[in-house]
This record gives sequence, structure tokens and C-alpha cells, in this order.
Amino acid sequence: MLKRIGWGLLVLLMSVITLGYVFRMPITLHFIAPTLSSSGVELHCLDWSLTTKLDLHVQRACVIYQGQQLELANITVNTQYITIDRANLILSNSDTSTESSTAKKLVLALPQSRPLLHINRLEITQAQLQKPLTLSINESVINEFFVAGDVKADVKITKTKVSGHIELNDTLLTKMKATTANSLAGLNFTSQHSFTFDGIELKLKSKLDAGFSSVIDSCPMTVKSNGNVSSYYHLNTKLINVDAQQLTSTFNAKNECLQGLNGVITNPAQQQFIADQIPLSWQLTLPNKITLQGTQLTANELTLQGKSHVQMRIQQLAVDINSALETLSAQVDLLFTSDDITQLKIAANTSNNHVDGNFQLKMATLPDFIAVDLQKVNTQGHFLISNALGEQPKVELSAELALAQLKVDDIRLDNYHATFKAKLQSDQHLTASLSSKLDTVKVGSIKLTQLTNQLTAAGSLSVGELFFDLTSETKLAMLQSDEFKFKNIRISSQGLQSRALQASHHIFIDGIELVASHNMSSTAHPFEVIISDQLVTKLNPLLHQFEPLATLTDGTISGRITGDINLQQADISLQVTGVSGLYTDYLAKQLNTQFTGRYDSGQLNVEPTTFELNELRAGAVVEQLNGYWQVQENVPALLNVSGNVMGGHFLLDEYRLTNQPQQALVKFDNIDASKLITLDEKSGISLTGRVAGQLPVYFTDAGIEVRGGELVNKGTAKLLITDNAAFNAVKDQQQELGPVLGLLEDLDIKKINSSVNLKPDGWMTLGVNLQGYNQQQAQQVNFNYNHEENVFTLLRALRLSDEITQKVEQEYSTKGSKND
Repeated sequence: MLKRIGWGLLVLLMSVITLGYVFRMPITLHFIAPTLSSSGVELHCLDWSLTTKLDLHVQRACVIYQGQQLELANITVNTQYITIDRANLILSNSDTSTESSTAKKLVLALPQSRPLLHINRLEITQAQLQKPLTLSINESVINEFFVAGDVKADVKITKTKVSGHIELNDTLLTKMKATTANSLAGLNFTSQHSFTFDGIELKLKSKLDAGFSSVIDSCPMTVKSNGNVSSYYHLNTKLINVDAQQLTSTFNAKNECLQGLNGVITNPAQQQFIADQIPLSWQLTLPNKITLQGTQLTANELTLQGKSHVQMRIQQLAVDINSALETLSAQVDLLFTSDDITQLKIAANTSNNHVDGNFQLKMATLPDFIAVDLQKVNTQGHFLISNALGEQPKVELSAELALAQLKVDDIRLDNYHATFKAKLQSDQHLTASLSSKLDTVKVGSIKLTQLTNQLTAAGSLSVGELFFDLTSETKLAMLQSDEFKFKNIRISSQGLQSRALQASHHIFIDGIELVASHNMSSTAHPFEVIISDQLVTKLNPLLHQFEPLATLTDGTISGRITGDINLQQADISLQVTGVSGLYTDYLAKQLNTQFTGRYDSGQLNVEPTTFELNELRAGAVVEQLNGYWQVQENVPALLNVSGNVMGGHFLLDEYRLTNQPQQALVKFDNIDASKLITLDEKSGISLTGRVAGQLPVYFTDAGIEVRGGELVNKGTAKLLITDNAAFNAVKDQQQELGPVLGLLEDLDIKKINSSVNLKPDGWMTLGVNLQGYNQQQAQQVNFNYNHEENVFTLLRALRLSDEITQKVEQEYSTKGSKND
């Protein structure tokens, strides 16, 4: 009975086992799947069996965890090994986690003994990979794994730490979709990494050796990076620290890379200059502390070194990588030196869209291809930009510029110093000022000395037409050339710049006051100069440059000039009132004239204009001069000039102030004959009566000539000779002429005919014929006499002997010096 019951139970147990094995798949999925699901693991397929050696053999297992799919095939499990023949891991791009969990220190319950794991082939697939990664994993010692294939590694797991080594090379990069075989043709990449992980902190020490060579647009270049890097990552705080100060990165290019300048710049000299300034070798040095926490990146110092003459250093870098430009905070220093540029320095601090910096540039000379010769250029300054990336930034700029010398064509500047300041408000209102100082400026034969200028501008850059208010103050110690010299020049200017420049200037030159205004546009440049009513004595410093012996003593001048600079046209009106002056021994009193003229393309023309001169003393005293003057094509001329001289009247038909040969006719009428005698009253000779005549005057290259002039008497005249020593000596020496000469001692003259000829050297020949009657001797007299005398000497003697003239000259000289 018991035996039958035992066999019955055995048959029943075998039946249950047989049924359980037959239905093992649904039973396993029914009981195991819910348990895995509670841990977030989805079990989709499972096919297992027992081998003849009672080893567990899994044909296929499919698991999904947080979107990552793992498929295992041909798994053998026994007490010694777990062997997986094939495994496929598909990594998802999406992050299915909805909230982050806090990482904890590793406390792994590792068994003392278990089967060792072997994965013969593991393929990892991801969207960014164009080919799967292929790996094999072997565990020779419990919890120590060795990885081979596309990635080489050894990993050791303890209860509190995971550590190991990983080797990566360029084979890994060839499987990335973003790369191609051509792009990696010149790539050499190897890296070795040692790591430890305790569940919260990951520490990584890496040794990198990478190189890349390529030719891009005919530009051969090589990039190399090698050295050691230490990294630290905290899972809970998301903090990453990197020490890369032992990593050296270099970039090298060939000269062929600069050939691209040929398509942009055609001038070979300019190409060479730019090529000399561009380093072809660069080195990047990273700091010992780079920190990334979340999106916040900080670094204490980065250095980019170009060849031996350029260095850029970035210190105290802090930035949010999601909005880099808006959040960038750093201190940037740039230093550049070369054979052409002595020094270029830029130091700037940027923070919260705010840039504050300084700059300095020094150059001995400018490059030869620039048509400006500059010597010892030195500029430095400060700039401040607020809201730099905003629509309405605020900008402040100040700069100083010093030049030892500047040459452009026939322009030369010496010792130029300038200070520039500009400020742009957030409402787009701009103010700027420029202070300049120059020792000398030469423009051709013109030289300016001690020039200072203060220029200011203010306006708005907002939408609409631009308007700028301008002011300028200019002082100049001297403006001179071979022909003139001006001193103490001061110009006060005000202007408005819109579609055209409108400006007015208050000008003082050696005390002379002018007011000028003009409008300057691209098509026209009209101007106006007003000479206010002022004393002519202010013109003496200018006059003395052209005529040192001339002095203006009295009178006023005023005028107005209007025209267009672009068209080279001007209308001129000038009024001279009561002007008196001296020239050596000549005196002119009370000149009055008012004229209008026109200047057009280098030609000045003035219509015939009347003038009046009260008195002219040039030996003989000329009074009440009046007539006309005009200018035709830059040639001034006097017309119909008349006046009173020697008790009579004279008339000059025309005289042009030119070096060209010309002829003028001077007519005399009713001249007092007594005033023609050159000797004084003590000489004992006197002549009374009136004479008239005309003198054809020729102006030639040799000088002034009179040819065929004549003088005749008007009415009767009388000649008296009493006690003249020279006349008496002739009578005594030539007694035979005594009776004839005695007839001249008391002669009633009925007719005088005299020919006049003057040579350029001043010698005048008079052919005199006297016809008269001596009442005492009742004798008719016909007397011919030739006389030669130097007129220039004669006129000089007359001027020196005129005591009245001397007194007037003295008076006006004193007045003139006071008015000056």
C-alpha cells in the first residue's frame, strides 16, 4: 500500500514538474515581471531551459529600463560562470526621468562568491552613432571586469567604490554620425583615464594625446593637444571641476594659409604687412580650475599665446552657457608686439553686459604703403559700455593721441597732442569734445605756430534727421609765409550740422575783427565775411610785413564779402573813411572811397569807383585829389585823377599798377611859377607868374621816362635876380657876358617855352626859351637855356626842406604809434 502511495506521489510530482517545465515561460513572466516592474524594469521576453548538465540556459531575454533597451541572447548560467554570448543595448536620446533623485554613497551588498560574468559580444546602439560600439566583458576575478573592443577598460567594484582604467582612441570617433572618413583622415587620438566613483563623486585623471592635420581651402594646418587633465563630478550638486593646466594645445598653420588675403587685398605691401601681424602658431593654456555647476561655468585663467608677439589672457571667467553673451564676466588682457607695431595693449573687464577697459597703441612709424608719414605714434584711452547687447547701449570713450611728426604731401605737423572724449547716453544723445595742441604746422610755404583748438559737438542719434550743435575755440600764435605774417589769431565758432554744415566765426587777427558765416554741403559752400567798422591802425602789423616803412595813422574801414567757396566766387564791398598814413617821407591825409567788386575763378574785378584824398605831401604838396580807380582781371588802375599842386591844377588820364609797359599823360594848368624854383628865399632868385603844360610819362622795364614834355607860360611873368653869389661869379669871370646876363636880373617875361625830358635814372633835361623885356635897359631879351638836374634828388631835397611837412609827419607818427 505504502509502495503504491509512494509511486503515486512520485508520478504526481513528476507530472507537476513536467507541467511546470512545459509551461515555464508564462509562469516565469507571470511571477517575475511584476516584481521587476516595481523597480522600473519591463521584462518583455524570456526563454530559458535546463541543459543536460542542469545548467540554466536562456535563449533570449528582453529588458527595458527608463527607455533603454537591452536584449540578451544565448546565456548560460551555472555555479561557476554566467556567460552571455550576445547582448544588444539600445540607448535612447530622451530623458524619461521626471525628477532627479538624490545620489547616495555606494553600499553594495557584494556576495563572497557568485558565478563570474562573461559577455562575449556587446553591441551598443545610439542615434548619434553611425555604427554600433562593439565590446567584450570578462570577469576573471570576482568584481573585477576587463573590457575589450572599441573601448578598452578594467573596472573594479568594491562595496563602497567603483574604480578602473579606460583607454579610448580615434576608432571610437569614426563611429560617430557627425564625422566622416575624410574629416578624420588626419586625426590621431588616444587617451587613458583612471577613475573612482563612490556613488556621489566621480574623480577622473586623464592623459590625452591628440593630433589633427588637414588642408582647408589650400591652407595646411595642424592641431595638437597633449598632457594630463584631472576632473571631478558631484552627482547631487551637478558640480564639475577640471584641472587642465598640464594640458598643452597648439595650432600651427603654413604660409599658404595667408594667400587668401590676395582675394581681399590687392596691394602686395598691404598683404605683407597684414601677414606679418598674423601669427601662424598658437598655444592655448588652460587653468588649474575650471568649474561647471549646472549651466554656470567659471575659470580662473586662460592664456592664448600667438607666436612670440601676441598674448591674450582671460581671468576670472564666469558665464552661463545657456546665455553666454549676456552673462559673460571676465577680465581680458591683450598684448601685441611686432616689428611694425611697438605695442598694442587692451585690458577690459566685462560683467552683466557691461564692459570697462583701457587701451594703448604705440608705433614708431606707419607702414610704407600708407601715404601718411607718422613718427612716434602714441595713443591711449579708456572705454565704458553699458547694456552692450541692448538696443540702446550707453558708451563713454576718452583717448589721448600724441604724434611727434606727421607728413602728407606738402603738409607737416610737429608735436601734435589731442584729447578726445565722447559720451553716448541711453537715449542716444551724443556729446563729444576734442582738444588739440600743435607746436607747428607747415602747408607749403605757410607755417602755423602754437595752434590750440577746443571742439565740442552735441546731438541725438535717434531716428530722424541728425542735428549736431558745434562749438570751436581756436588760438594761433602766428600764421606766416614768405609774403605775410599774422600774430595773435583767435577764432570763436558755432555751427549746426544737419543736411549741411551751418557755421559762424568771430575772428580776431592782430586786433582786426571779422565775422564770417558759411553753409557747407556736397553741392555748395556759400559764405559771408563782415568787417565791422574799425580803426585802420589795427592793420599796421599786417601792413608792415609788406611795407615796413608805411604806417596808417587814422581812419576807419568796414566791409562785407559774400560768395561760394566751391564756385570760387565772391562779391566784395568795402568802405574806407578818413584814412591817413605815412610812407617814409610821404604823407597822405583823409582818403575816402567806397567800392564793390567781384571775384570769380581767380579774377578780381572792380567797377570804376570814385576816391578822394585831401592831401598828399611828396616834396610838392598835392591837395584835393580825386578821381576813379578800378580793377580789371586783377590789375588795378587809376583813372582821371586830378588835384591841386603848386597853386595850380593837374590831371592824370590813367595809370595801371602793373609791371607791363604803359603810357600816361599828366597835364598841368595855372601852376605858380615861383614854386618851381628849387632854391630858398635867400638865394636871391625869384620867378612869378603862371605856367601850364603836359608830360607824356612812359613806364617801362627800365623805369619812368618823360618824352617830349612841354611847359608854357599863361600871361606875363617876371624874373628877379638880386645878390646871387653864383650869378655874380659868372659875370665876374666872363665880363664879356656881363651886359647880357644883366638883362636877366629884372626881366618881364612875355613867353616861356620849355621842353621836358626825363631819363629812368632821374636826370631831367629842360630846354628853356625865355622871351621878355628889361625895362631898365629898354631891351628885348630872347634867352635859351638848357638845364639838367636829378629829379629824384630834387624831390628828396624839397621834402627835407619842407618844415611844415616835417611837423605834420611828427604829429601823425606820434598819433599813429598811439593808435597802433
